[in-house]
Amino acid sequence: MRAFLCTDSALVLEQVSVKFPDVFAIPKQFQAPQAGPLHHPALGAEGGFSALTEMYLLARCDTVIRFPPTSAFTRYARLFAPRVIEFDLNDPGRLILIEDNSQALMAS
Repeated sequence: MRAFLCTDSALVLEQVSVKFPDVFAIPKQFQAPQAGPLHHPALGAEGGFSALTEMYLLARCDTVIRFPPTSAFTRYARLFAPRVIEFDLNDPGRLILIEDNSQALMAS
C-alpha cells in the first residue's frame, strides 16, 4: 500500500513525510505559509499542471480521505474513488465512509 498526499502546505508535507517516509507527492512550488491556496495564478502554468495531475491521481486512488469535505479540489476524486472517508465538520471526531461512488454514479 502506498499513500499519495495532496496538500497546499509545505509544513504538512514535511510532517507527514517524517511519519510516513514512503508517502508519494507531486513535486511542486509552495506559496509562503498563510499566503493562500497553492494553486494560484501567480504560480503560472506549472501550478495548473500540478493541480490537474493531483486531481487525476486522487480519483485513481482506492481510498480518498477528504479534509475538508467541502474541498472543491477533491470533488472529482469523490465522484470516482471507490471509497471516500470524510471528516464531519460539525463533529471532527466523526468520520463518514462513502463506498462505491462510481457504481452509484454509473447506475444513475
